[in-house]
Amino acid sequence: MSDIGLPTTRPKHSRSTSITMSKKTTSHQRKPSLTVQQQTPPFESPVENPKRHNRPSAISLGSRINGTSGVSRLVNSLLLRVHTFLNPSGPLLPHSKHGNAFGGTSKPSILSNITHSRIIRFVALFYVIFCVFLSLNHTWRYLVTDKIDFSPSLSNDYPVADNKISDDWVPERTYDPAKNIQPFWKRADNVPEKDEVTLITTTTPDTWEELVRLTIYWEGPISAVVHVTDDDESSIQKIKQQYENTPELHRNVDLHLTRAPGSQLNILLPRNAERNLARLLAQTDFVMDMPSGVIPATDLRRTLESNKERIESILKGGDLLALPTFTFKSAGVTQNDVPYDKSQLIIKISEEKMVLDDKHWKENEGPTDLDRWMDADNLYPVEKYEFHYEPVVIQSKKIQPWCSERFLDSRAACIFSSYLQGNEIYILPDDFVVQMPNENHKQVSDFDSVVENRIYAKFYWEQCVHHARQLDALGLWKTARSQHIRSQCSRVIQNWGKGLIGTPE
Repeated sequence: MSDIGLPTTRPKHSRSTSITMSKKTTSHQRKPSLTVQQQTPPFESPVENPKRHNRPSAISLGSRINGTSGVSRLVNSLLLRVHTFLNPSGPLLPHSKHGNAFGGTSKPSILSNITHSRIIRFVALFYVIFCVFLSLNHTWRYLVTDKIDFSPSLSNDYPVADNKISDDWVPERTYDPAKNIQPFWKRADNVPEKDEVTLITTTTPDTWEELVRLTIYWEGPISAVVHVTDDDESSIQKIKQQYENTPELHRNVDLHLTRAPGSQLNILLPRNAERNLARLLAQTDFVMDMPSGVIPATDLRRTLESNKERIESILKGGDLLALPTFTFKSAGVTQNDVPYDKSQLIIKISEEKMVLDDKHWKENEGPTDLDRWMDADNLYPVEKYEFHYEPVVIQSKKIQPWCSERFLDSRAACIFSSYLQGNEIYILPDDFVVQMPNENHKQVSDFDSVVENRIYAKFYWEQCVHHARQLDALGLWKTARSQHIRSQCSRVIQNWGKGLIGTPE
């Protein structure tokens, strides 16, 4: 029979001898196995640190300073605080010197040595005092001195170039012709709105009458640079007098005077530099670069005003608006022969009295595409662009690149850089400009023209590689943004930029 279910009897264990049973109580008491005798240590008076008597106390220093007034007490308090800050005391309690468990003296840390250094504390105190005096100085100047209003205002005496250039402005150039530039030599009475289009142009005493004629066809703001020789005071006085006596001039035209040696264009102050100057000093956000011998035949301002929102979105996006240029086949024409709308122009083209004048192309040929323009009712982009193309364009003043000033007179260089960046050139379908006949139209000599063409060929290669590398750095080389540069610069990139851009197409 198994005994699994029966309780087992546990053996009784005897208590240790250190525990005895009391007769009076039923509880157990533990006898101490060890007897500890506690002795009270004798009282000892603290030993004074002899080193403390070597350092003068702050109280003794303060007692030497005599003063009964409130100012004296304040000075005494400041001196005490400075002295305490520059002379930090050591540990006051003996156990503060012992950091180890067995009574060993702990070594001071590097941070503690730095913070207790008298030199470091003196430098910190000097820095705080310097900052306080500097703050007080700035606060005093802010409260006492007159405040200057830097916000642009059209009511200023010189609304020039975003209020950054005054009548006393001197360009930061080292050669003499640029030192004789007078921006806003004559200022227009009307101040244009920012969203208007400013016509920028250049003129000379020989072409001054062309500028006067231009103001009849364009009643908007004009920024014109007048190029005269150094010693031609008679021409300057004549222009000044005619400007004041002609309402169309002093109402809308800002004149900027430039004096340069010689009557013809020279590399010291080229026509492209004057274009940049006229654009810089324009007071609107949009500009239209137009030679003085060209006139807008249609009511272009009405077209721009009626399509303002769409045109602003195009120009702010970096694209250009181009106007086709037409000219007469014969020289004996007057202003009455100029067509004022597209239908009249088409009639004159059919009668072979006028032709499309795309510079560097034959009559009625060029990237403008005359056949498409005659049938167009809406804007259309230029599809057969070539780097010599230089129509009259409307563009943003701030977004577009500046004209390269290495050329005497090249509007194509101004447009080429923008086209390589991926910007489109849209042709206006109903508006155009007319190049009027002029015997003195050619101002660049044959020799300078040869030099210009050679420089422009090098400029073409340079711009191709420059803008291709920019598009590649921005991650836009494989996007539609690089379509223009791929079509224009494929051979250049293959020969010059191989391995830098990728496989050219």
